[in-house]
Parts: sequence; C-alpha cells; structure tokens
Amino acid sequence: MTDHLTCLNALDMVEPIAAGDLEVDPAVRFHFETCPRCASALASARRIATALAGRKAPAAPPGFTAAVIARVRRERWRTEQRVDRIFNVGIAAAVLIVIGGVLALVNVSGVLSTAASAWQLMSVVTNPTATRVTPPLATYAAAAAFMASALVMWWWAERRLSP
Repeated sequence: MTDHLTCLNALDMVEPIAAGDLEVDPAVRFHFETCPRCASALASARRIATALAGRKAPAAPPGFTAAVIARVRRERWRTEQRVDRIFNVGIAAAVLIVIGGVLALVNVSGVLSTAASAWQLMSVVTNPTATRVTPPLATYAAAAAFMASALVMWWWAERRLSP
C-alpha cells in the first residue's frame, strides 16, 4: 500500500521532471530506478518532451492577447458593477432609515404620543421592572442590527472586490 501511494506521488512528478522543471531528490530518484511502471512513465514523458522541444511553438492568432485582456477587463467590470449596485442599494436603505429617524425626531409630538400609548399599553401588560428595561433594550437592539448590517455589507463588498 505504501508503494502504491509512492507511485501515485511519483507519477504526479513525471511531467515536471521530464521537462526539467523539478529537481529530483535521492528518494524519488531511487523510486524511479526501482519501479518499472514509474520508470516507463518517466521515459515516455522524456521522449515526448524531447519531441516537443524540437518543434516550433505555434503562434497565437492575431489579436488573441488583446481579446483575452479585453474579456478579463469586461468580466472584472461586470463584477464590480454588480458589487456596486448591491452596495448602493444597501447604502440607499441605510439612508432611508436615517431619514426616517430624522423625520421621527422632527415629529417629536407624534413620536411622544405614540411612545406614551405604547408605554401605557406595556405597563398594563408587563410588570414595572420590564417597562424600565424595555426602551433601552430596543434602542440597543436596533443600533446593533444597524451596525451589523453595515458591517456585513462592507465585508461583502470588500470580499467581492479583492483579487
């Protein structure tokens, strides 16, 4: 079983060794010298590398490089546009929430009357300790949710734009 794993590892190295891209350490060299299957694969790869080295590499068609670069730029631009759209929607939602908050602050009498009604209803339904704790908890929960959504949008946008 160990020899089989060694053969698999050795066969993965055949092409780089044949091309001269990989230096062979003594253990790998010993394996190629003692394993007929791996030695045959290496000899075959060396014959192919020698045959290919004697041939001229085909030239790329005219405009190939420019077309590939244009396509990469186009795909990158599309990805950035998607990220920008989603980020802008998130920012617009945050702005609407802030505007709603400002409008609620401007309309203090309406907010106070609604809060007083809600407070009165809560005091009837809950005990006095819960009514003292509830307003700060709601405020903290809303602030935490807003902060979490902003951080998630920022993280998502940064992750999408990193190469």
